[in-house]
Amino acid sequence: KKNNYMSLLIIGGTGTLGRQIVRRAIDEGYSVKCLVRNLRKAYFLKEWGAELVYGDLSLPETIPLALKDSSAIIDASTARPSDPYNAETIDLQGKIALIEAAKTAGIERFIFFSVLNSSEYKEVPLVKLKSKIETYLKNSGLKYTIFNLSGFFQGLISQYAIPILEKQPIWITGESTAINYMDTHDIA
Repeated sequence: KKNNYMSLLIIGGTGTLGRQIVRRAIDEGYSVKCLVRNLRKAYFLKEWGAELVYGDLSLPETIPLALKDSSAIIDASTARPSDPYNAETIDLQGKIALIEAAKTAGIERFIFFSVLNSSEYKEVPLVKLKSKIETYLKNSGLKYTIFNLSGFFQGLISQYAIPILEKQPIWITGESTAINYMDTHDIA
């Protein structure tokens, strides 16, 4: 392994983007740990070569131990509509706790994924939370990188096609807006 000197802790490793980041980091030779809520659901990450550590952003007391021996955090997590708590629990309070734990643990770099042009869409609740975390991270004193992403190709079917077929509501803008969808493989 060529990058053994840097140990990554990846949050959201079972998600659409996170799993691609885990795969790519392992392939590049990084030591990878994944903070996971459900060890059984995340077992495929262990099979790929990642170490699984229990942690839950909705339970801040589970975070500090997971940061041990990590030099960088890659946060690709976000609350899902199916989660049993509101998005603010994960995407604001949980991420603030994660940033504070990172400061205490001496994390060298914090990588966060936000939304392209988030300042223009603050009326959208999740975008508003991500924007608040961008500001919090910028003021944290940590070295950080923020990637502002547009939509994922991988989400088109589950976010639009299926809800439309099932006559469920979807979120769209009121204007005609070109969106450059991205492949999560490319982002990773």
